[in-house]
Amino acid sequence: MPAPFTFLCIASRFLALVVLLAGLSPHQGSAEEPEFFFKPFAPNHWTFGRRLDESQLRYCVDRRDPDWEVAAAIADAVASALLLEPQQYLVDRNFVAEDITKVYALLVEHCDMHLGFKLIPGGYSQWATLTRSYYEAEYVFVTNDPDIGSLGDLQSGRPIGATLGTSAHVRLVSYVSALPARDRWPVHPKGTNDLALESLLDGSADVALVWAPTLWAKQRTEPAFSVLRRIDPRPLPPTALGVGAIMLRDETFLRTAVDEAIAALIADGTISAILDDYRFPATAKR
Repeated sequence: MPAPFTFLCIASRFLALVVLLAGLSPHQGSAEEPEFFFKPFAPNHWTFGRRLDESQLRYCVDRRDPDWEVAAAIADAVASALLLEPQQYLVDRNFVAEDITKVYALLVEHCDMHLGFKLIPGGYSQWATLTRSYYEAEYVFVTNDPDIGSLGDLQSGRPIGATLGTSAHVRLVSYVSALPARDRWPVHPKGTNDLALESLLDGSADVALVWAPTLWAKQRTEPAFSVLRRIDPRPLPPTALGVGAIMLRDETFLRTAVDEAIAALIADGTISAILDDYRFPATAKR
C-alpha cells in the first residue's frame, strides 16, 4: 500500500476521533473560546510540564491560615505514609485575600496539593478537586461575659458579631429572623473572623460567631484574646465543616492515593495525635 495513502487513512481516523471527543466534551462553548474560560490563567503555565521527581510530595501551606502548622504536620505524615519525600512551599503574602486563580498558579508551579480548604459542596471551580477531610472543625460562639454560658443566655437586643457569609452565619440569621421581633438579637456581619473577635474586645458585640481554629490561633499569639471563651451554641446545633487539600482535577491517581493515606492516618490515630499535640480544636472523622 503506498505510503501517502496510509498517511491519509491515519489522518482521517485521527480527525474523526477529534470530532467524536469534541462532541462528548462537557464544555459546550464555542470552539474559539480560549482555555481560560474553564481554567484560570497562570503566567507561563504552558511552560510547566509533568514533574520529573515522582519521589516527592509537594505541598503548599499558607501562613495566613490559622492552622498552617497543623496542616504541614499532617502533610508530612501523608507523605511518609506514601513513602514520598515531603517538599513544603510556604505561601507568605501580605494581603488578606486573593481569588482562586492564584491558587491555580501555585498548584501549577509549586505544589501537588494546597492544604487548608473547607469542603464546601459546589464551592470550587471545575478545574479543582478536593481530598477527603483530614479534620473537622466548628464555627463557635465566643464571649468575654462571665454570665453567658450559652447563646440562649444572651439577652434579646444584645449584638452578635458574626463572620459574614459562612454556613453558620446563614443558620444564625435564619434562626433569628424566625423569632418574634422582641426576642431577636441584632446580628452584625463582620468581614473576617479577626474582625468578629475584635468586636468583643472593643465592646461593639457581646457574642461573636467565628471559625474555631481562628480563635485558637489568636489565643496562641495575642494575649488580649485570652479572656475569650467558647459557649454552648444552644438553641442552635453546632455547625461543623471538614477541611482538606485542593488539587488539580486531572491528578486523579495522586488524589486517590492521598485520600487513602488520610483514611489510614485517621484510622491508626496519627492525625488525632497531631491535633492533640497542638491542642487544636478539631476532630479526625473517619
